[in-house]
Amino acid sequence: MTWPITIADVLQARKRIRDRLTVTPLRRYEPLDEAVGYGIKVFVKHENHQPTQGFKVRNALAALTALTDEEKKRGVVGATRGNHGAGLAWAGQMLHIPVTLCVPRRNNPEKNEAMRGFGAEVIEEGDDYDASVLVADRLVREKGLTLVHSTNNRHVIAGAATMALEMLEQHPTLDALVLSVGGGSQAVGALTVGRAIRPGLLVYGVQAERASAIHDSWHAGKPVAGATTDTFADGLATRSVYELTFPALREGLTGFIKVSESQIADALRLLLRTTHNLAEGAGATGLAGLLALRESLGGKSVGICLSGSNIDQETLRRVMNREI
Repeated sequence: MTWPITIADVLQARKRIRDRLTVTPLRRYEPLDEAVGYGIKVFVKHENHQPTQGFKVRNALAALTALTDEEKKRGVVGATRGNHGAGLAWAGQMLHIPVTLCVPRRNNPEKNEAMRGFGAEVIEEGDDYDASVLVADRLVREKGLTLVHSTNNRHVIAGAATMALEMLEQHPTLDALVLSVGGGSQAVGALTVGRAIRPGLLVYGVQAERASAIHDSWHAGKPVAGATTDTFADGLATRSVYELTFPALREGLTGFIKVSESQIADALRLLLRTTHNLAEGAGATGLAGLLALRESLGGKSVGICLSGSNIDQETLRRVMNREI
């Protein structure tokens, strides 16, 4: 297969974004190591310390800084459940590029508020993320906006890869990464970096079992229809596989598992207790996956990403009261 990006693309993306985004911490916590057990050293990448409290600001800034002047003038559109949109809105505000965001009806109101706070126009239409993508496609045709897809965009994937690049520069002897998969930009970015500078790096993907389209397709060896998106980890709530990421995930991932809502909630509570950092559902899914895989990763240095902390108050209340 033709790999979607190169390490040169990643280095170019980092060059474009480094003046506006600082390197986020990679930290170990002894209580977390003890809770995971099996002699595993857990390294947490704190993407919740980004300006939008989510890693997707990397993707958005990498994509917007690659636009032509004419594209910047016309403006961009994206479909989102929140973090991709917040990243686009923040980057658009920094670069003076108009941003329109399409979200599903009944989307997280606090995420909508954050996107509007960064200056974006937010259109609420469609029943889920995949329906919002169709709305964004329509606006491309009607208004001449440039679509910045959350996954199917080479610059987006290269931006996501800068996170793994930082992790391997901060701790060059990491044995494995366990990463949540929504569309797959983060995992494919990690695979790209690992192939170039850390051959032998193990990369595992994790999805929510209630939004497992890519996981199920990966194991079937081809796209599988019929997946749902009924998960509180809304950053993972897609029912599609993507042209630029699925073949690379098939070729490169060491393994791919799915975890339950209660496993994600347990991981969120564990992160809060041991690191005193708040995670949203998608931000805790990597740890949920590591807990499920820990017997096979015994004694290794394993990186996970706390990819975002944008959880709404009601969902957080339910998690903390063990209603999830």
